[in-house]
Amino acid sequence: MNAVYRLEGPAASIIVKQALPYIRVIGESWPFPVSRIAFEARALGHHRRVAPQFAPELLHYDESLGLLVMEDLRHFRVARHAFVEGRTFPHLARHMGEFLARALYFTSDFYLTTPDKKALAADFAGNSHLCQTTEDVVFTGPYGDRVLNRVTPGNEAIVAELRDDGDLKQAAAAMKLLFRSKAEALIHGDLHTGSIMATEDETRVIDSEWAFHGPMGFDLGALIGNLFLAAISQPGHATALDDRTETASWALRAAADVWAHFSDGFQHLASDHESEFFASDVFSRIDRQAVIARHLDSVFTDMIGFAGAKMIRRIIGISHVEDFETIVDIPTRARLERHALRTARRLLIERQNVSSIQKAIEILQMEAD
Repeated sequence: MNAVYRLEGPAASIIVKQALPYIRVIGESWPFPVSRIAFEARALGHHRRVAPQFAPELLHYDESLGLLVMEDLRHFRVARHAFVEGRTFPHLARHMGEFLARALYFTSDFYLTTPDKKALAADFAGNSHLCQTTEDVVFTGPYGDRVLNRVTPGNEAIVAELRDDGDLKQAAAAMKLLFRSKAEALIHGDLHTGSIMATEDETRVIDSEWAFHGPMGFDLGALIGNLFLAAISQPGHATALDDRTETASWALRAAADVWAHFSDGFQHLASDHESEFFASDVFSRIDRQAVIARHLDSVFTDMIGFAGAKMIRRIIGISHVEDFETIVDIPTRARLERHALRTARRLLIERQNVSSIQKAIEILQMEAD
C-alpha cells in the first residue's frame, strides 16, 4: 500500500514509510487517504505503551509528509514469507497471544473509564475510509463478480457455488454488521501473518494503519485464519527433502496457542487490575472472572466467524497471499484453495457451534481432499 525505504549509514539504518494518496500496488485509479499514516502513528503509540516488546520503535512522525520513521527490523523475517519457506518460530504464538491480550484489554471498557474509552474511540473514528474498505473487500466483494477479484483456474465451480450460497452470504453479512457496530477495543485492523515480523526470540507487529475501535474477535480471527491458510498451503511447497507435514502441524498448534495465551492473558489482566467497570463494593474476584469468561466466549465465536471471512477474502477476493500464489503447480494450488474455501465456509456458517479451537482445527482437517 505504501512506499517503504531503508536508509543506511555507517553506523545504523532506519525505515521510512510514506503513505501515498493511492494504493501503491494498484495505482492512482484507487485513491486512498494519506491520513491513514496518522492513525498508524497513534496506534503504534498505544502499542508501545501497553506492549512495548512487541511494537517497533517510532523514531519520527511528519504529518505534513505522511511519513513515519521507525527502527529497522532488518534481522527479522516477515512471518508469512518464513512460513512459505517452511520456517517456524518457537515463541511467535505466545508472543502474539500476549500482545493481543494487552493491546485489547488496555483499550477496552474493562480497563478504561467511560470518558477515556469514548475519547479513544473518537480519536480513531476518522479512519472510517479504511473501515469501509475492509467491509467491502472482506465481507462483500468476494461474493460478487468484482473486477479486481481473481479465481485460480479449476476453481470456477466452487466459487460459483459460494457466490450463490445464501447461508454463506447471510453469515458474511452478520460478521460485517459486527465489524461495523461492535466497538470493544482498539484493534490493529489488518493483523495477518504479513503484518508480523519475527526472529527465533522476538516478535514485532507492524502496519497498524487500519486501526480503529472494533470487535476484539477481528484481530484474532485474522491471525487464526491466516495461520490456517499457512497450514493448508504447505503441501504446495513440499520438496523431496521436506513434505512440510511438520510445518503444517506447527501452524495449527500455533493457532491453538494464540487463543490459549490470549484468553489466559486477558483473564489474568482483568483479574489483576481494578477498574471502573467492576465496582469493588459490588463485584467479587469470582464475579469478575465469570463476566470475563462469558465475554471471552463471545470473542471466540466472533473470532471463528472472522477467520472464515478472512480466509475466503484471501482466496477469491482482492489481494491474494503468497502462501498460495507462490505454489507453481496450478492444479495443486487450486486443490488446496478449495480445501481452504470449504473450511472457511464451515467456520463462517457454523461459528456458533464451534466450541473450541480444536473443533475448528478438526473442521479444517475433515475438509482436506
